[in-house]
Amino acid sequence: MEDQNNNFTLGADINGPLLAAVISIEMIGGLIANSFVLILTICHIKTWKQPSTIFLTNMLISNLLIVLFVMPFAILTCSSGQWLLGKTVSEKEATCKANAYTNMSIYIIATLSLVLLSFDRYFFIVKSFAYQKHMTSNKAVIIIIISWILGPALCTPPLYGLGTTEFSNSFGICIPTFNKEPGLAIYILAMTLTFIAVALIGPFLPLPQQLYAATCVLIFMITILIPLAQVYFRCEIFFLWLF
Repeated sequence: MEDQNNNFTLGADINGPLLAAVISIEMIGGLIANSFVLILTICHIKTWKQPSTIFLTNMLISNLLIVLFVMPFAILTCSSGQWLLGKTVSEKEATCKANAYTNMSIYIIATLSLVLLSFDRYFFIVKSFAYQKHMTSNKAVIIIIISWILGPALCTPPLYGLGTTEFSNSFGICIPTFNKEPGLAIYILAMTLTFIAVALIGPFLPLPQQLYAATCVLIFMITILIPLAQVYFRCEIFFLWLF
């Protein structure tokens, strides 16, 4: 992991306590919003066998994974100013590598869950007859299982030498990196449009650390906004919440 930041400290331009406070608020909001909508969904027994409900539940669970397994590490590091998992550099590198793999796996699963829910609603509206004929709850479960297998599988290249992991001194968690790894760059670009922007801008234009921190905050904010939007647009859950 030669390209890794071995200092494992937060950048000097980042206000760690402030960033930790903001992420903590988002963590609490995300936990409440996703848990609340998940409980409402479970309570609405009539919709349990609907594919849309299965996809929604999957998205809520993936959001909770971000809240419970990604945000706490960022909060801990930002509040202390350094990576605390491990006493020696080698121990910190090992825990950082595990953290990077976990973070990326969860983010891919969460992204796929949102994509699946969006496509489900799209086909339901555009091709409702074909949707009702072919889409079943069993198929929805199988698709979700595949997405949960695909997420961790797509994050394995750094584990066998294609790319490395690094500690991000902008928002306090570990992430995969593709510095000097063209193969990994192409691999990541194929996974999501988000990485396209990172790959095209990051290597050539030095961006301020505050921008990366703000991006991290906005990404975490999605875990709050998505479930609230689902409550508003899904009538059965909205009215259950009102009454």
